[in-house]
Amino acid sequence: MENTELTMFTETIRFQNSNIWIKPVCDFFKLDVQNQYTKIKNDPILGKLYGKNSTDLSENNKLYGKSTPDLGEIDKNGRVLLSKKGFVRWIQIINANTIVEHLREKFILYQSLVFDFIYGSFEQEQKIKVDYQRLKKLRNLYATIGREI
Repeated sequence: MENTELTMFTETIRFQNSNIWIKPVCDFFKLDVQNQYTKIKNDPILGKLYGKNSTDLSENNKLYGKSTPDLGEIDKNGRVLLSKKGFVRWIQIINANTIVEHLREKFILYQSLVFDFIYGSFEQEQKIKVDYQRLKKLRNLYATIGREI
């Protein structure tokens, strides 16, 4: 992945746990967050991720013992949180013709690379976890062998 694409993704993909905020993408590509929230809510797949709409989630979250907004829910600052799968779906349903002309080409590139960026990094994280576990086992084995010698 080239430097430009990597910069574009690091500026727009903001995780909270394993979920992603859509507002940074909307800000970067000059999309109306409320309009995108409506699209998410009305989409047959993303609509299932949509929770109750509340203008102040902090009150809702206190009632249900939550510290973060539900997936698909909009918080008091107009931000929407989606799962990785939901985020990829949302990016793919955005019509590139609705993007400002000077950003359109970047957005099309973004649409084609977003899956690889999100899930490629996920696969890399899993590989690192496996390698770390193996390293721990090898260190324990090394210590055991050292004691026996």
